Amino acid sequence: MSQMSNPKTAPVTCNSWGRRRKRSKMEKPDFTKGLPDDVLSHILSFLSIDEAVRCSVLSKKWLNLWKNTSHIEFNVKKMMKPLTQLLHSREPQTSLDSSLLIGNSVCKTVSRYGFLVYPIILRHTSDLSSCKFVHVWKSLVYGDVQSWIKVLLRFKKGVTNLSLECEPDYGEVTEHFMSKNNVMVQKPYFPPRTFANLASLELINYVIDCPEAFIGCINLKTLKLNMMNIDEVILGGILENCVALENFSLLDSIGFDKLIIINQSLKVLQLQKLCVDELKVSCQNLKVLLFDCIICEPNGVGIQTPNLTTFRSYCYSMYDVSDEEGRSILKIREILAHSSQEYPSRNVFINLSTLSLDLDLNHLGEVKDLYAVLLLCSCLQVLEISLPVFEHQSFFLSNDHVLPYPIISKFWERENLCYCVNKKLKFVCIRGFKGSEQEVGFVKYLISRATMMKRITIISNGLLEDADQKLFSLVPRASGNLSINFKFN
Repeated sequence: MSQMSNPKTAPVTCNSWGRRRKRSKMEKPDFTKGLPDDVLSHILSFLSIDEAVRCSVLSKKWLNLWKNTSHIEFNVKKMMKPLTQLLHSREPQTSLDSSLLIGNSVCKTVSRYGFLVYPIILRHTSDLSSCKFVHVWKSLVYGDVQSWIKVLLRFKKGVTNLSLECEPDYGEVTEHFMSKNNVMVQKPYFPPRTFANLASLELINYVIDCPEAFIGCINLKTLKLNMMNIDEVILGGILENCVALENFSLLDSIGFDKLIIINQSLKVLQLQKLCVDELKVSCQNLKVLLFDCIICEPNGVGIQTPNLTTFRSYCYSMYDVSDEEGRSILKIREILAHSSQEYPSRNVFINLSTLSLDLDLNHLGEVKDLYAVLLLCSCLQVLEISLPVFEHQSFFLSNDHVLPYPIISKFWERENLCYCVNKKLKFVCIRGFKGSEQEVGFVKYLISRATMMKRITIISNGLLEDADQKLFSLVPRASGNLSINFKFN
């Protein structure tokens, strides 16, 4: 009588062996096995803390790697209801899911998130240099944020970079966070000298009513304030305490009518989406200045930056936008004209080497503005021009921009040659090029007059005609090293 075969000792068939070989070929090699732990920890530093901790299940080698990261990001959008977040991790999320913050679950959910912060900080064993918190209103109302920062800076002495962001309230949770006077409590109180040991600080979406936390900030080099509500006195107090500040950004903020920045250590200044009555900048050592969509009366603008080397001025992203009083976004000609009147003996562009601006080469007034700026920029080497995607409605309707020459394209040929174009300019980039007669005329002017030019880059939203490209090749070149590059979006 034949014995039945035992499945545990049954020989491997050809089919099963083939399947194993096929599966082994399909499995990709684990390239992380050969990487040292410090490299893997550095990679985990780019993830939020919930993602970094979840990597512990990959293998024993990954078990404690998150404890050695140099950066930790606590993001409420991912740490609240983590299982739900994990299921939807592949779906794009632009804001906090309102389903996480409805009804009585608000306090419970946010509280659980808050309690997770402390053990993570305490269990982190390596040096921590950078930390970011993204939280909701409730964490601010009950002092959780202040407590987190206190614990962080107490147990992690090496933290020098800190970012705090309060999630915007979209109306779903307002009723839960009202104070007794029915006023939204959104003012975090940080004790004096809270930020004294930081080198970089970012605050997003807060109301600041006292500058005491910035006392002693002798090491703070970078300060970024975004979506802030802060008055001019408090802002002045903050800047006064940051005696070594080199990089300052003020973006999309309100609460002040005057913006006066006087700082001799500042090297980079970025101002974006602001509406003020008066704007004064006096920074002797400023190297880089960026204006993006600033609403202010031209006669309220004064710039004193004798060592400025890079100036970027943009306005097309909010073109034709004005405030309730009818003030529109500052144009570069207004900035130039009134700064010259304020400081007539000083040229703020005398040391400028890089100029980047929104400008329409088809608009008569803006062409004259560009020419006026080029006359002052005796050291300019890099010029970047972004043309608008729209057309000026007043191009043929306004007499303010009528030139004395019947043919606009001849403007550059008839004006006196700019020194910087002839002797200094090396790199030019024109974005949004459409191939109009005026645009072609400006490029031909550069080709034929710029003796030091090395590269002209023309970026077009559509394909240029071969005839247009050939036209530039036929223009006599003032520089023997010039190359003309065409790119298409």
